[in-house]
Order: sequence, then C-alpha cells, then structure tokens
Amino acid sequence: MRNQITVNKEFNIISRSVDNAETCRVIDVTEDCFTVRLKNKRVYEMGESVELFAMTEKGQIYFETIVKEVKEDIISIWFPISFKYLQRREFSRINIDKKIILKNGKTNLDAKICDISAGGLKVMTDKQLHLTKDYEICIEIENKKVKTVFEPIRIETVSNKFISSGRFKNISNYDRIALVQYCFRKQIENSNK
Repeated sequence: MRNQITVNKEFNIISRSVDNAETCRVIDVTEDCFTVRLKNKRVYEMGESVELFAMTEKGQIYFETIVKEVKEDIISIWFPISFKYLQRREFSRINIDKKIILKNGKTNLDAKICDISAGGLKVMTDKQLHLTKDYEICIEIENKKVKTVFEPIRIETVSNKFISSGRFKNISNYDRIALVQYCFRKQIENSNK
C-alpha cells in the first residue's frame, strides 16, 4: 500500500465535514507518515479522522487515517492500518432511485436516476434523449443541491423506456467531491449490510 503513496501523487481528502473536502498532493513520505499540501487551505485538526482516495493502476484506493500534524495548508497524516481498492472505474457508482428534471432550453423532461457517480449518471426516461446534447440538472444529495450539466453518451431501450448513461459537464470541484463522499459512504453502508 505504501508504494501507492509517493511524492506528487494527488489524493482527495475529506474530513467529517464535506466543507473540508479538498484535493491535495503528497510532498513528503517518511517511515510512519506522509505529508500533503492542500490545493486550497481548509481547517483540519491534529487527531482528526480523515478519508483519502485516489485513482491508481489497480483501481480506486480508499483509506481512513488520522491527522498527525497541521501547519497552514500542509498536513502530516499517519499511514493507515488498512486500505481498500473499491473499483477499477475512476468514480464509485451506486444505485439510487430518485426523480429529477432534465432541462434543455424550454423543454423539461422527467427522469428517474438509476445510478450515480461523481462522474455522471444513468437515467430512465419515457422519451429518447439526444446524444452529446446538454441537459441542465439539479440533484439533491443529503440536503445539498448539485447543479450541473448532463451529457448522454450511450442510450439503450428497455421495455418502452430509454436508459441514458452520461457524464457531468461543468461540475464544480466542491459538488464533485460532495458526490464522491456521498457515493463512498453509500457504497460502504451497502457492503456492511
């Protein structure tokens, strides 16, 4: 696992507060800990539990650990006792049953989300969407509204319904990290059932 934590490796770091979610880059690795520089300064405290994740050649690595020391935007973090490879795709995907509205100009289409990740989603609609067309969406996740653009990249027909898979465009870093955290927590909850 330590060979995945190298200087210049980029991670996403999350504390219990999603407002503290940020990207960081490893700047030093020692025998018992590693040090990261936050992209933007956030408030972390010594002894605080944090979650880190990053994409690797083997898939997405995820672990929880403890903050050893904080100096401005530089945080020293203890090496974790254990870690998980969650999946090979870049973002965790979870099943969800939620209704949303897809907006294209003055046209509104009702849709049901089948699954979601921080990179995109899969929706079911009565009418066929258009490939590579932009649809404005607003998804409420744990009392947070994520506003972005959905671009379908694959469409299939199932029982007179249309299943469209696509990616998010113009999503803010804050919203993407909120989705990553939401999907991770749901994935861990589901694996513990």
